[in-house]
Amino acid sequence: MNNYLLTSSFLFAALSAHAQLRVSPLTPAAVPATLKHAGRVVQAVRYTDRTGTYIVLATQTGPKSAASTEMDDAQRADLYAYQYPATGSTPTWQMHDFVTDCPVDLEARFRPKGLTVTDLDQNGTAEVWLVYRTVCRGDVSPSTQKIIMYEGPRKYAVRGTSRIVIKSQAYGEGGSYTFDAALKASPAVFRQHAAQLWKQHLVEDISE
Repeated sequence: MNNYLLTSSFLFAALSAHAQLRVSPLTPAAVPATLKHAGRVVQAVRYTDRTGTYIVLATQTGPKSAASTEMDDAQRADLYAYQYPATGSTPTWQMHDFVTDCPVDLEARFRPKGLTVTDLDQNGTAEVWLVYRTVCRGDVSPSTQKIIMYEGPRKYAVRGTSRIVIKSQAYGEGGSYTFDAALKASPAVFRQHAAQLWKQHLVEDISE
């Protein structure tokens, strides 16, 4: 009887924690003006977990002239992500990546549907996933691709390259990735999901 009660209590707690996660997309126009950020909002969500309610923004600048460079035609592009408490204007975390001093094709862009929120380990604290690519490219070479995940303030990362496809045909190499130390030590469900996300965003068709 005691074992049954313990098992039932554990299942109830796990289900309750999981049920606490609520996620809804925000249009850029619906983002509160009090949330200061660099770049243009391309994706945004509001979510509630056991720790509170938050708004996450994914923003990017697009190519622009690079300052303090020796190359007249060099450009840079930046992307950012911010998490704000729903009732505040100071981020609980923020991320910044960029490409600079690029005289050829330049990109720093979040993947479509690259911002998602989960609670895979069902502990009531959400995981925020961001998938994006950066590249300075004058030839047919893969982009740098990254997956960044936050669970609370803790950051996890997957880093690698896209796989180039031209008219549905694979071109050259690319597509490999590595987990950072934090992700290697994380629950297996995080690594499994990261691998699935990587596969989902792997292909970069440059003939489009």
